[in-house]
Amino acid sequence: MSWKTETIFIRPARLDAGPEKLVTDLGYQDHRKISETPISGAGVGSVWIGAAGDCVIIYTRFAAHFFGADDDEEFNSFRSALLRHFSDADITPLFLDNRSGAWGFAVFRHGTLIRCQYGEDGAVMGDEGARLPAEEAHLARFERRKVNGEVLYRDSENPGAGGLTVSDVGCALVVEMFQSFTGLHFDDVDGFGIGANFWLNEKEQERYSRSRAGLAAVYTSSSVRPWWKFWG
Repeated sequence: MSWKTETIFIRPARLDAGPEKLVTDLGYQDHRKISETPISGAGVGSVWIGAAGDCVIIYTRFAAHFFGADDDEEFNSFRSALLRHFSDADITPLFLDNRSGAWGFAVFRHGTLIRCQYGEDGAVMGDEGARLPAEEAHLARFERRKVNGEVLYRDSENPGAGGLTVSDVGCALVVEMFQSFTGLHFDDVDGFGIGANFWLNEKEQERYSRSRAGLAAVYTSSSVRPWWKFWG
């Protein structure tokens, strides 16, 4: 089984006026609300917005664009609006698709990028800013060594796992960061967070609805895969 996530955590922040107000404040006046659901039901539309305690949570395909794909005009508009609206908070996008070994995490503080690292296919593709305390604590578990010119890591808590690549460690760090915000592993998010799924505009709704129209013939509502899992 493989894990995935496309999540943005914002702290400290609240949704006192509800998720629809935030969608509007981000500039999407023509949005369409699909359903109210915990984060376990995210991914039906183009964005899920919710909250838990002092943390606003956004599940969106835009999360992946923070890592080496910032030439998309739609994403750039979303990012600019997000950084403006939460200028007093820490914004942490997380991306993981360990079918391909793709992962990434970033932290914006008061609108400025202070840390970003991401990789794919066993390699680190981008590395900017000083390590976070959470990274240092995570890496302290590992013994670093070189084998045939390649840097490998040995997990002191799981020595039977063998040599881990930089990408393996990066994927594990994204999982740990997700848990640090939610207190939960991906498998345990049922019922976590109160929020809603949205289409950002009518045109997007029509476009994506057409592309997904065939899914109804393939999956029943009880067999659709949750957003955080892949099965081989």
